[in-house]
Amino acid sequence: MNVKASQLIEKIREIHPEIEKNGVQVTCYFEDTTQSWVVGLSFGDHELETRLDKADAEDCLGGRKCVHLGVQIGRFVENYCLREDVCPTGVRK
Repeated sequence: MNVKASQLIEKIREIHPEIEKNGVQVTCYFEDTTQSWVVGLSFGDHELETRLDKADAEDCLGGRKCVHLGVQIGRFVENYCLREDVCPTGVRK
């Protein structure tokens, strides 16, 4: 399967609607040196970068699983978008 960054971002947003709802920015690119996809999340001053190997990215696009990525996204949104002390006027679940 030939994975494109735009497809991966679209799938991530589809699986995790809380990203868009809370204004989290998503970036994605393939890193040749590690042969993995780098997914970046940012919200205000907070940033997270996580990696997916090729097989995980293909599984994610195929709707089979996105467990590692899902955990990372869930923690990021919970820690930086839903806490009162970090985002007192932000969108909530």
